Amino acid sequence: MLRTLVSFVVILSLLLLIGGAGGYALQFSGRVTTPETQCFQETSFPGLTSRSVSFSNRGGSQLAGCLYSVSGIEPVALLVLAHGMGYGHRAYLNVVASFANEDFLVFAYDANGYDASEGASARGVPQMLLDLDAALDTAEALPEAAGLPVCLFRHSMGAYAACAVLPEHPEVRAVAALAGFDSTSAWMQERFGFFGLLLTPGAVLWERICFGSVAGRTAMQGFAASNAQILIVHSSDDPEVPIGCGLNRYAETYGSDPRFLFLRLDGKGHGGLFTAEVQAACTDLFRRACES
Repeated sequence: MLRTLVSFVVILSLLLLIGGAGGYALQFSGRVTTPETQCFQETSFPGLTSRSVSFSNRGGSQLAGCLYSVSGIEPVALLVLAHGMGYGHRAYLNVVASFANEDFLVFAYDANGYDASEGASARGVPQMLLDLDAALDTAEALPEAAGLPVCLFRHSMGAYAACAVLPEHPEVRAVAALAGFDSTSAWMQERFGFFGLLLTPGAVLWERICFGSVAGRTAMQGFAASNAQILIVHSSDDPEVPIGCGLNRYAETYGSDPRFLFLRLDGKGHGGLFTAEVQAACTDLFRRACES
């Protein structure tokens, strides 16, 4: 009887590991093409200009980036912006234009496996961190960015990367992270509850196999290794990235830290966070951080 029970537990554990790993791999399999209905056109924003910048990530894929600015404006900082899961950077051109008009030089790009970038697939959450690391090195080396302080604006999975990458980039002055999460495991458990708890070990194992030591990096580890000013924005009704694996988790540790500002919104879901209030808070954060 005991042997049968042990065998059952072992088989069930293996099935859960396989299911978690397989589900994770499937989630990030294949390339991502942003629907044209979700994309903005550069010509829709008067004065916005761009130049293409191609760069390689650690895996050797060529990523497509663009450096955006507004004619006649002298930039006060370099702002590196990247997208979340499911959409390339052209879905965020309204955000790019908003910051470019606020005197920022904006570098945006398509992640591995997205839109104009190479890569057979998006691969997984840690890939966003690796791509951001390469994007920062590339953007900071551009002649237009020489001497400019550096800030980050990110959404969703990109917001996770913006926080987790901070140990490698102590030069970053400020981060605005919208609807981000602390880690893959925290996101899965909050998003899918008990079912997510069961599948998390398999997903974490798959990340470790694919990404090695980069897997398992958390946003909280990034906060602890950095002196950057941090703005965390989250909506209480976010169905994709529940607030419990993002803002609420961060606030438990950093709620009274003057380096952090938390904006808890209601009724904005996952993609409706870039309100006039949030834009103003981001701009103020970036300016103050760059002046210090």
